Amino acid sequence: MKVLAVTLFVLLAASAQAGKLTDTLAKVIPSFATGFVINGTEADPHAAPYIVSLGTKFEKHSHICGGTIINKEWIVTAAHCISQPVGMSAIAGLHKRAEVDERTQHRQIDFGRVHEQYTGGVGPFDIAVLHVSEPFEFNEFVSPATLPSREEIHEGETHLYGWGQPKSYILTAAKTLQTVTTEVVNYEKCKEVLPDDAPLAESNVCSDSLQQSISACNGDSGGPLVVEHEDAASELIGVVSWGYIPCGLANYPSVYTRVSAYIDWIAKIQSAYYILN
Repeated sequence: MKVLAVTLFVLLAASAQAGKLTDTLAKVIPSFATGFVINGTEADPHAAPYIVSLGTKFEKHSHICGGTIINKEWIVTAAHCISQPVGMSAIAGLHKRAEVDERTQHRQIDFGRVHEQYTGGVGPFDIAVLHVSEPFEFNEFVSPATLPSREEIHEGETHLYGWGQPKSYILTAAKTLQTVTTEVVNYEKCKEVLPDDAPLAESNVCSDSLQQSISACNGDSGGPLVVEHEDAASELIGVVSWGYIPCGLANYPSVYTRVSAYIDWIAKIQSAYYILN
């Protein structure tokens, strides 16, 4: 499925450059978020000190997904970002994606768990937790997001952060962290506006910018959808999961894993880790 989505996106990009989309390629399909904050804006430096860049190998970091620090030892991300968690790389404190310096903190993943009910495709249970081998040191550049209350349902304004392509058909990744302001779309409304066969579950949360061309595929997979609070830490309400492609043209809400549906699961995995270690 992931390979198919990437292949289709490349074809779509090529067609756009030629100034023409065929009817077949123009058909929207559900796909994992593909690293885009479509028509977003550059975030203020370190506006999201909880975001991390994840890579498959610690020795040679290459960004694949976003993630969110929830305390000094743990990161929340999407299940579809994880194949072999042990040995993965996490870099916190980044603004420019390739600029690793004295403000950044590079950590190796020594334990991770994908939700046991995740099937490997686009759909529910798309959540994973990762443990770092050395705790993060919190400061103005690196600090956690808070978790919501169990089964809390949010509404109103939210913010999405991620690195990725700034336009639907530009394949060059943005150099700096991008952000977009969105509105939560409740489950019933999201279900109503998405296609009938959308793999949407009540454990998802949706958001929409309510503007043309800022919709599906927003943000890096695994990255944070947050509610920002004045004089308090941001609250992690969603993990970037999937949307419809062509990105930004389908004009559907973006779909996230609703974190409040997994509070007990996160606590269970953390407790099991500490019992074994």
